[in-house]
Order: sequence, then structure tokens, then C-alpha cells
Amino acid sequence: MKKLLVLLPCMAFSVYLQAAQSPVTLGSTVIFAALAGSTLTNTGPTVVDGDIGVWPGSAITGFPPGSVVAGTTHIHAGDGAAATAQGDLTTAYLDAAGRNVAPITVAGDLGGQTLAAGLYKSTSSLGITGVLTLNGTANSVFIFQIASALTTATGSQVALTGGVTAANIFWQVGSSATLGTYSFFNGTILAQASVTVATGAVLNGRALARTGAVTLDSNSMVNPGAPVTGPTPPALSGFTCPVGAALVGVAYNSFVVPMGGTSPYTFSIASGSLPPGSPAFNLNTSTGDLTGTPTGATLAYIFGVNVTDSASGSVSANCTIAVTAPADQADVSIVKSGPIPPTVAANTNITYTIVVRNAGPSAAAGVTVTDILPAGTTFVSATSPCSSSIGTVTCSLGTMPSSGSASSATITLVVVGPSSSGPFDNTATVVSTTPDPNTANNRSTYTLTATATASVPTLSTLGLALLALLLLLAGCSARFRRKARV
Repeated sequence: MKKLLVLLPCMAFSVYLQAAQSPVTLGSTVIFAALAGSTLTNTGPTVVDGDIGVWPGSAITGFPPGSVVAGTTHIHAGDGAAATAQGDLTTAYLDAAGRNVAPITVAGDLGGQTLAAGLYKSTSSLGITGVLTLNGTANSVFIFQIASALTTATGSQVALTGGVTAANIFWQVGSSATLGTYSFFNGTILAQASVTVATGAVLNGRALARTGAVTLDSNSMVNPGAPVTGPTPPALSGFTCPVGAALVGVAYNSFVVPMGGTSPYTFSIASGSLPPGSPAFNLNTSTGDLTGTPTGATLAYIFGVNVTDSASGSVSANCTIAVTAPADQADVSIVKSGPIPPTVAANTNITYTIVVRNAGPSAAAGVTVTDILPAGTTFVSATSPCSSSIGTVTCSLGTMPSSGSASSATITLVVVGPSSSGPFDNTATVVSTTPDPNTANNRSTYTLTATATASVPTLSTLGLALLALLLLLAGCSARFRRKARV
């Protein structure tokens, strides 16, 4: 008994050590804020604090109007630095995907939850609606293994408390990741396929795509630096200003993002003035979220921002938001429908109908539909101009007029459903390169329930022969008994 009492604390300590995770090894990708496999595209005044690159592709577009804080020498279009980084990305992806010590199973939507440090595993897609809070210390490590897609909702947040740093958060995504409009995300995304950072979204981390594209749109992106392995994070060294462009009458939502330091932070306006707005512009003092809808004069507004952290670090700098009148506005929407009633046999063909419309006062340019297939679903076909790659269906619809029959398009998507029973969601999203002030109708989800039919046992050739022999013997036995009675 005494030996058992001595062993129990040791065993508990051993389990604790096994559950603790070390940071994912990033190699040369540590300097990148965005790295793509095929193309890297940007729309609008995106600001990136970190390197950007693409390999084996070589196309980087949209810089300018986007900008890289460190200058054009930190843009790697198909060069050796990008090639090396892609090799190191593969190593990092496999490192994250291969972790298997004490995983915690998660599923569905993580919004509204508070999670401690550790390894989290999802066997399908994962979503975030509202606020997901990650709580721990400066050297706490979070690793999320996601078998399929990662999708965050409009205005969602990944919030950090207790000193947790974005540098120690890793999201391994089996297909593609999509960060919703005006969402705030912390951590390094390691995606097998593509990463889409929607309009106004803020990423304090990295968007790293192994084979597909990285797509940006009026974003603020901050490389959080190397993973923290000591008891304290680096000192607060500065911050990234919120997105520097806004449109009259279009809701604005962006963040002040600290670099280094120890959370929680306090944000304040130190000087100057924010743009006039209705609702008025407001800086959230605890999250750094700056919101408002511009009104009035179209000019640049300069204001000073101060950030302090819990370690008494303090930094200040001027930020600028240029308010302009929108030349064009679209209102693209999407509605996805499927079989009625919403029940299908497992492992059978399923036909979805996707209807896209533009109700805006202007034509919608660059209309693109993205449908990330749920785990266990296999692509069969889709009407042109659609294509499929690694579980993601992409349809490029081009320009849609603002009115008339040409302002809508219908897509027919056929897939083979999962082989197992249970409900599964299929979500489609639509975006346009034309400003779209109404993003609430840019996503549509259709839920189906698959039912697996019981299999009918079959006999092999040998089994059939044995059955015939048994029947023959039974017949002979019956004849023998009849003769015996006679």
C-alpha cells in the first residue's frame, strides 16, 4: 500500500507531462505571415506585418494596394526562400498532424467555449461562431487537428486570456480554412489546401497553405513571432493599426493587434480623432476592436493609439483611416438546397442546388462560390464553371449584373454522401471583389441525415456448395427413413 501511495503521484505527474504539448517546429516558415502553394491574391488595403510568398506557384497579386510593412524585399514570388519555406511547412504540417498524446475530441462549433492548453482533435470540419476563449499562460501550447475544413463566422473571435500568445497556437487543417468577414483569429493555420481571409478579417498569426491559394481582402495580418518556450513572452514591442480604409455608409470593423507583451491588454485613443460615424466609431478598451459606420467628409483621419499590457509595457503610435465614397456596392447572396425530405441513404449520390444572386445597386465583380465538402463526402460533378480540388469545390461566376435574370446563377453539385449514419452539414459561401456591405447572406448550410442500410449476408461459392451438400444429405436421410418404415 505504501508503494502504491508513492507511485500514484508519480503516475499523475507523468500523465500531466504527456498531455503537455511542445510548439510545432516551423523552421523557415516562422518569418512568413502568408505562404501559398498556387497563388497569393489580395483585394483592398491589406497590411501584412511579416513575409509573404508562394511556391511552386509564382503569382502574387494585389500588392499594391496591399502592403508589406517590411518592404517589397519580403515578398517571395516563387523564389528560393518560398521553396524552402514550403518544405518546412510540410514538416510542420506533419508534425502537427502526427501528435497523438492525450488528444481531446472536439466537434461542431467551438464558439462560446473556454479551452485550456492541449491537443484537440476533430474527425470532421470545425467551426467558430461567437467567441472561443483560449486560457493558459505564456508558454501554454494549443494544437488543433482538424480532419476537414475550418470555418469561422462573421465577427467571430478567438480570444486569449491568462497570458496565452498567438505564437503558441497551431491549427492543422485537413482541407481548407476560411476566416469570416470581420472576424479576429489567433494562431498559425497549417492548411493542406487553401486559406481564405475574408473582407476585414484580422489574423494575428500565419496563413500557410501547402497546395492551394491564400486569398486576402482588406485585412490586417501580424506574424506573432517564434513560439514562446520560456515562462514569459517577449516584451510588448508595438502593434499593428486597424485596416486603414473605410467606405461611407459601410460598416467598419477592425482590430489593433499588439506585438509581444503579456495579455490582457488595455487599448485607448491617445490623440487625434476617429472618423465621424453613425453608429459612432468606438475602440473597445479590452479587445482592441474598432467599429463604426463612416459618415460625412471623405478624407484621411489620423489618431494616436496607446496599448499597455499586464506587465506594465506601453507603446503608442499614430494610425490612419482614409474614408472614401464607395463607387460600387454589391449585395451577393447564396441559398443552398438539397433533397426533400432531408434524409438520404448512406454512400449514395446527393444532388445540391446552389442559387447565387446579386441584389446590390452595382454589378458584382469576381463572384466566387466555395463549397468545402464535409468529411466522408466525395465529389462527383458540378455545373460549369466549377472545379474541385482536395475536398473543395470552387465556382468562378465572374461578373453578375445588378438586376434582371442575369443577376442570378444556379449551380448543381453532385456528391457521394458519407458511408456512415448520422447528420452532416454542407456549407457554401459566396464573395465578390465589389464592396458588399451585407455579408449576413453570404453563407448557406444544408443539413442532411444519412441512414446506413443493414447489409444482407451472402454466401461464397464454397458456402453455396456446402449448403447444396447439406440439402442433398437431408433429402437422402428422409428417403432412408421412409423406406425403413415400409
